[in-house]
This record gives sequence, C-alpha cells and structure tokens, in this order.
Amino acid sequence: MSMLKIVGIILIVGGIAMLATGAFHYKEKKKILDTDIIDINKTETKVVSWPRIAGVVVIIGGVALLLLGGKKVQ
Repeated sequence: MSMLKIVGIILIVGGIAMLATGAFHYKEKKKILDTDIIDINKTETKVVSWPRIAGVVVIIGGVALLLLGGKKVQ
C-alpha cells in the first residue's frame, strides 16, 4: 500500500471524527499564587471547536489522495 493511500485513509477517518464530534475539550492548570507556604491553582476547561466544513474538506482531501495513490506520476 502506498504512502498516499495510507495518508488518505487517515484523513478520511479524521474528517469523519471531526464531523462526529465538532470539538474537543482539555483541561489547563494555571498557578494563581505560588509561595513557600501555600500554592493556589486553578483548573480551566478549554474547548477547541472547528466548523463542519473543515471536516468535509479533510474527507475530500483524503478521497483525492486515495484516488491519486493508485496512479503513477510521470
């Protein structure tokens, strides 16, 4: 299997995941006060979201790589 086909499959799976989820969440820990006696931290939940069209574009790119992966470039 050629490298273009592998990347194409990865892009298609990633695009489907982007359409299915729409975003992902992660937690970030910030120090508010850091002294010898006491440490105060704050945990914030961050959201990274993307438009649905981005997932569609990634899927189209993956399909294009799958189709080009079987052709020989001269």
